[in-house]
Amino acid sequence: MTKQEMKKLKKGDLVYLPSEITLFKFSDSERWGEVPFVNKTLQTPKPMTTAFIGLNEGIRREGLCEILYNGEIWSVEANSIFLGGCSDKIN
Repeated sequence: MTKQEMKKLKKGDLVYLPSEITLFKFSDSERWGEVPFVNKTLQTPKPMTTAFIGLNEGIRREGLCEILYNGEIWSVEANSIFLGGCSDKIN
C-alpha cells in the first residue's frame, strides 16, 4: 500500500500486528525541546488485530503510525503492519 493509501485509513480502522513487532513510546525532551526520544519499547508476543489511531508525523516519527495496544497508544513502523484481515503490508 502506498503512503497516499495509508493516509486514507481512519481512526478505528482495524490493522493486523504480527508477532515480534517493536512498538515505541515517545516523550519530548526537556533538554532538547520538541525533539522526541524513545521512552519505552516492547515487542508484541503474539499476532493480533487492533485499532489504527493515526499517522505519527514530525521529527523522527516519519514512517510511524499510532495504534492501540493493551489500552495505550503506541507507535509502530508503518511497514510492519497489515490491513486488518489482509496480507498486504501498509507501506
